[in-house]
Amino acid sequence: MRLCHLCLAILLSACTRTLPEAILSPVAVPPDLLRPCSGYEGPLPRTEGELARAIVAEAQGRACANARLATLAEILVKPELGPNLELGLPVGGN
Repeated sequence: MRLCHLCLAILLSACTRTLPEAILSPVAVPPDLLRPCSGYEGPLPRTEGELARAIVAEAQGRACANARLATLAEILVKPELGPNLELGLPVGGN
């Protein structure tokens, strides 16, 4: 019973705090870079062929995610050379 009161106190104290302010990136990031890359989403592989297809799908998903992370890193490191110019935004994202 004491654990219940302790958990209740912790949960109620979390509701009384002010919400943190959101930190927005000063650089515009294309929305397609924020979508997740899909990997293998099928059933558990039972044969060697299914396992091979699952491994290839996972490798493609990882390659997609790594390419998106590299693109995001380029945009955040060099914002003046990023997609802001393509989006018609002023340099610096403001």
